[in-house]
Amino acid sequence: MAEKISLRELKFYAKQASEAYVNDPVYVFACKNEKIRKKFIYHWLLLRLNSSRKKDIFYFDDEKRGLLILREAHYDYTMLQFLKCPNWVFLVLYWPITLKALLAYSHLDNSEIFDEKTYIISPVFVAKEHQGKGIATRLIKMGLEDMKEKGIKVGLETQNPENVGFYEKLGFRVVKEEYYKLEKIKNFYMLSE
Repeated sequence: MAEKISLRELKFYAKQASEAYVNDPVYVFACKNEKIRKKFIYHWLLLRLNSSRKKDIFYFDDEKRGLLILREAHYDYTMLQFLKCPNWVFLVLYWPITLKALLAYSHLDNSEIFDEKTYIISPVFVAKEHQGKGIATRLIKMGLEDMKEKGIKVGLETQNPENVGFYEKLGFRVVKEEYYKLEKIKNFYMLSE
């Protein structure tokens, strides 16, 4: 776990995320071209990770193979936080993709699902070449243990049905499912027990 992360590290992890999330349903909906989608995800996650730097809780794999971020479920990021990101201009360069991603994410509403004493996993990823080695499992278990000691629940959202079983093995249960017709995306809200 770490309090701060450098811009260099942010870029490193954003690169990992661009590979790990390349087939995520939201990003596939936003951009059909895989090469452009990876570039978009890199910039999108760099923006997201930069916004997390001072408020959220980071968990790292010792060998920098993966990252988990826990954030307060009811914390809303401000536009100023996004504009402080060194590459916010990507919103202009990728505006059609950005709008589609925001459209897909606009349905999500944590306030009805998670109470104020809940943190959510947002995001968790492992470098593509290290997936399947239990790294994400270890990171999530560390986060769950820390939050349990503090009396804080942990939730998450996933738009990838393949991830539901993985999270269930870690003690999460689906508390709500939604289907978005336009995007053809199913969203699962999950909460740790």
